[in-house]
Amino acid sequence: MTAFEVPLDQISGSDWVMGQDARFDIVANVPEGATKDQANEMLLNLLKERFHLTFHREKKDFDVYALTVAKGGPRLKDAAPAFGPPPPLPQPSKTVLDRDGFPQLPAGRTFAQGAGSNGVNRVTFRMSTPQGLLDMLGFDLGNARTVDKTGLTGKYDFTLVYSQSGLPGLMGKGGLKVAGDAGDPAPDLFNAIEKQLGPKLEKSKTQLDVVVIDHMDKTPTEN
Repeated sequence: MTAFEVPLDQISGSDWVMGQDARFDIVANVPEGATKDQANEMLLNLLKERFHLTFHREKKDFDVYALTVAKGGPRLKDAAPAFGPPPPLPQPSKTVLDRDGFPQLPAGRTFAQGAGSNGVNRVTFRMSTPQGLLDMLGFDLGNARTVDKTGLTGKYDFTLVYSQSGLPGLMGKGGLKVAGDAGDPAPDLFNAIEKQLGPKLEKSKTQLDVVVIDHMDKTPTEN
């Protein structure tokens, strides 16, 4: 993953290559001033020389959630500045909710915090970007790939309420049961984003390179 600079699901190989049982200690010198890309290339060369790594690349379809601006345009409020020094980040164990059930966060610091109840999530964002919104929603989207196509470059304060039911994350399916809200039902995530914030979240496909490991020795060559 480090050498190719791709996540694990963009690498394909035999069970021993992809497994966790084979472990090695690597001690190597990196020239002073080397960039991250250069260091990763050195690591790849080490794998080629010591493990006789050979590979090729293939294209594969992956799910992606794209955030775009809907027809009505964004309805995001410019972030309020802090009064005085930036306030400290709130502690999760000391979350204070407003009368509508949203976490109360101080102005002037980039932060987002959610409060879930009966399968409904209420999130407060401070000084957030559209990408910050996507990052916060990553858990509910099952850690799927996301891309911001809104073109919005500012920082905004906003809240979002939505139902977690049916989402690919753990709260939407799998081991945890999601119950309906006791009051008015919350909208699903996609409708909530468009109606409450203005952008539109859509699921689509994208083609990405997959590194296919053709060969890799189980035992490296000697020093």
